[in-house]
Amino acid sequence: MPVSKSRRTPRRKTASGSQAPVRSLPAHAHLTDAGGHVLGGIALRDDEWLLVLQGKPAATTDSAGMAMAMLRHTAVLLAQAGRPVEASCSRVLQSRAADEAAEAGQTLEEYLTYLEAERVARDHRAGASLQ
Repeated sequence: MPVSKSRRTPRRKTASGSQAPVRSLPAHAHLTDAGGHVLGGIALRDDEWLLVLQGKPAATTDSAGMAMAMLRHTAVLLAQAGRPVEASCSRVLQSRAADEAAEAGQTLEEYLTYLEAERVARDHRAGASLQ
């Protein structure tokens, strides 16, 4: 007696254990190494930007500019660790981040520099409060 296809080809289980199909998220940025391997990136999920590193969510934000800043910071950290990467971003991500920058009265590059300076100051304050 032949075995049904559903018994021959089991469905993949999701992290929660259900057998629902896994929903793919549209990628809007990638971090790739010299060998072309994707190490991370940014996806958009329900108006929320999701930073993904090694296939796992690392951070979320509703700000496209912040998502780009996080991606750039990750690229710097990887380069400092001896693994230089190249970042590429979609037009959608760049456009939304540029719109945020314009609302703040800045160019995109000025806005990303501002966000990085804000991160450094926040890290410095957090480090000072731990001492």
